[in-house]
Amino acid sequence: MFYNLNLDDKSYQEIEADAVFQIPGICPDWTNHNQSDPGIMLIGLLSWLKEIQQYHISQLCGWKRQKYLKLFGFSMNYARPAQGSISVELPAGLPDMQVSLMKGTRFFAGDMVFETISKEWPYSIRLMGAYILCGDLLDKYVNIGNDLDKRMRLYPFGECPKEGNCCYFIMDKEFSTRTQTVITFDIRTDYEVSRNPIGKDFIPLARLKWEYQSAEGWEELPVAFDTTYAFLQSGKIGFDLPGKMVEDETYGAFQIRVTLMENDYDVAPLIQNIYFNEIEVRQQYSCCDYEDYEITCSDTALFGCVRSSMYLAKTGQTQLYLEQDGGWVLVPVRRKEEAEDGDCLLYFAKPDWAEEKLTCRLAAYEDSFWEKRELGVGDGSANQSYALDIDNILYDEFEIMVYDRRDGKYYSYQRVEDFDNYTPEDAVYVLEPAENRLSFGNCENGMAPEGNICLLRLKVSQGRAGNIKAGKIHECDAFPELLVKQYEMTSGGRNNETIEECFERLRQELKKIRRGVTFSDYEKLVRQTPGLLILDSKVVPPAAGVGISSTGGKSTPEDKALNEVCIVVRPLSYKERDDSLNEKYRQNLEQMLRCRKLIGTTIKILSPEYVGISIFAEIVIRPQFTDAEMMIEDAVRAYLDEKSWEIGRPVSSSEIYGIIDMLPCVHQAKSLSVEARGRGFRHLVNGDVQLPPNGLPYLNDMDFRIFTAGGDAIF
Repeated sequence: MFYNLNLDDKSYQEIEADAVFQIPGICPDWTNHNQSDPGIMLIGLLSWLKEIQQYHISQLCGWKRQKYLKLFGFSMNYARPAQGSISVELPAGLPDMQVSLMKGTRFFAGDMVFETISKEWPYSIRLMGAYILCGDLLDKYVNIGNDLDKRMRLYPFGECPKEGNCCYFIMDKEFSTRTQTVITFDIRTDYEVSRNPIGKDFIPLARLKWEYQSAEGWEELPVAFDTTYAFLQSGKIGFDLPGKMVEDETYGAFQIRVTLMENDYDVAPLIQNIYFNEIEVRQQYSCCDYEDYEITCSDTALFGCVRSSMYLAKTGQTQLYLEQDGGWVLVPVRRKEEAEDGDCLLYFAKPDWAEEKLTCRLAAYEDSFWEKRELGVGDGSANQSYALDIDNILYDEFEIMVYDRRDGKYYSYQRVEDFDNYTPEDAVYVLEPAENRLSFGNCENGMAPEGNICLLRLKVSQGRAGNIKAGKIHECDAFPELLVKQYEMTSGGRNNETIEECFERLRQELKKIRRGVTFSDYEKLVRQTPGLLILDSKVVPPAAGVGISSTGGKSTPEDKALNEVCIVVRPLSYKERDDSLNEKYRQNLEQMLRCRKLIGTTIKILSPEYVGISIFAEIVIRPQFTDAEMMIEDAVRAYLDEKSWEIGRPVSSSEIYGIIDMLPCVHQAKSLSVEARGRGFRHLVNGDVQLPPNGLPYLNDMDFRIFTAGGDAIF
């Protein structure tokens, strides 16, 4: 925890008095404690110095608090643009129109600008339907429509997935052979527990095989990437079509299919919507941007050419640089034209010093920003600072170059958090978005610029305000005829973090469990395993038995108890009372705990042991309750709910008796007995059932003999 320590807690008089009070114990011969004594005068001087020091130490300004954060390896989070996806369709009257959306093409949600992240080729494909084959039998056909207010319910491998089940997707067009086809799948995730975010080392729970219909039959469809991890979460799957798709004679459409090859699913995946060729956009506005290119020019060539897919290169002003000996030389652009695929071609005269392979840097500027591209002129003095007259600057989207008058070249400067660990030769700068200020070093820590300071990249964003609802983005200024749809809300946008928010985030991070020390730590780590749905976990005593100790001799049960941690894991599963963890679940759990357990500790993962419970009772009910038996059964079922039952908790006959006896429909519970069926349980003398440490109960049977008050048994 961090405490608000007041280090300036003593006044000058108190500091001096404490020092004088210690004199007799240290030097008994010193008896003159008056202000005229030279020693007392020195004590007063040192007391004043201490008072001044503790005052300044106690004043924690912003940059000092950032130094404390740095000690923890922490830094403030800067503004981040919201990100989302849009679907772009060609007009119905122009289905064959070729449109290329360059990197940075702008879409609008009112006055808010969203830009594409990369160059895109809109290619409209409509999903007409899907059908599922379980074995050779048609399980279900789903008619699909991609509307904002319409959601499908498609279990691609059935509600109880089995290896070999297939799902066929029917489309009105074939995949493009020129570009990659990307399909977005919206997968259900709102279960009793949330699936933990999937990391890069996650072991998939299933293996799928994708195929497309060609003239030769079904052929494999290569998957470039799969961020759904075989339909475990919402994401995208990219396909590279190797051949030509053919139209199916039965449906008069094109088909692809996916087959479940290996099945270790915890829950049956449910597809809620499917979108083709969605385009990623970010809520940002590029004032200027740049890209580096590697080009080859023959020795006899007089001109070189740079091909750019940046939207600003096509619509704005440009500057071209060639790399020479670590610096960048500005060269004039002689001609600019548009290529057939929409790219911008820029031609320049090849310098005499240029070699066959050249590294080019193309900087593109918005027309209205062209005159503002230079921030100022460095004079070589220490601690230079420049005000930026632009709000909402994205910290990670800011780059500069500085002109060096000595050799006539431009040099890139690196953005850093501070100047602490840098030398006079390091070309670095500090950007402070909150103050809209750009700062350079003091010539001891960081080089001071001497020449024109030019912007290379500058993007602004509205941060958290860019998280907008679905259906707001609907216009493209470059191609007004396009039909733009936004099916999901944008997310991820945030504002610059304050120092107080950063310290609060640090407090939360320090509370997180990252190592298994206590039993509670292991239980929490199991529930945090990436990609899994964990209902419950509990550390139980090790099973009795004799193992082999690390010294090679026989270990006692006590030794084993010290070195072994047994964890019962209950996952969410579509299988009723699944009493065995599948292999992929075990591998992911072991991978999670292997690097977090204590050295020398053995981890053993156990499955739940389900024990069937039967209830027998004689009950007297009040005659006015006609649904008394149903009320009693519902109360017993609620008590023995296996999803909320704590692992290993005994089944108490007295608790069941009390639940029944307290019902308003019950006059008297005359007798009750509890029977069990399964492994590892014990009947106790008080009628309770002691479950095994990894045991969970389920209601097997209920047999109630019902009497009415003042009457005979009725059933």
